[in-house]
Amino acid sequence: MMNRTKFIKIAVLCVVSAFGNILGSYLHTKTGIPLYIDTIFNAAICFSAGLAAGIITATLVFPVMDFLVNRYIRILPAELGFFANVWVICMIVEILLVWLFYKRMKKEEAVFLETPCLYTFIGVAVQLLVLAVIDCIVISVTGGIIDYALTAFSMPRSFSPEDNFKLGLLRNNVSLLAAAILSRIPINIVDRFIVIFGGYGVSLLYRKWIAGRPAEQTS
Repeated sequence: MMNRTKFIKIAVLCVVSAFGNILGSYLHTKTGIPLYIDTIFNAAICFSAGLAAGIITATLVFPVMDFLVNRYIRILPAELGFFANVWVICMIVEILLVWLFYKRMKKEEAVFLETPCLYTFIGVAVQLLVLAVIDCIVISVTGGIIDYALTAFSMPRSFSPEDNFKLGLLRNNVSLLAAAILSRIPINIVDRFIVIFGGYGVSLLYRKWIAGRPAEQTS
């Protein structure tokens, strides 16, 4: 059973992760960099504290904080902030994928954590690379379906980097749904690589703080 100190630390990390995701989204908007990098900390909390912490961060903490930031700091219309929370679906899908895939890399991770070095990290890196590729495909499909639904029902949505690719595809008579999915792949190839590898790196720091000693394998 989880002790009180560990529970409090994980709760704090859920808030920190949600804030980190919002900061990533804010930097993406301000710098104009065509990458989202706003779910790195979702991956980190899932790698380090498990499925429940990841789901809580994505479905409870993040939507509340994101709405408050959009409404009172970025001064966006309330309805835009409300409908923006539909993208939480992508976060949930990604967290489930990370959690399920993470079970496969326990053996490689155990070797790496016991003897941390570049050689032992190769086994982990291969698994993370496969996860990043699968994540790219899954998030592109999920995000494309959501984008298609928002467009088809004329719901409020903000401009996204993939819209440039989507317009080019639509001009070449690609269907709206296919364009919404395919336009995400070029961005997600890089974006998901950063999210998975960056999230795993952050998770090592998370675990070190939770345990109060050098990072160790979590269940």
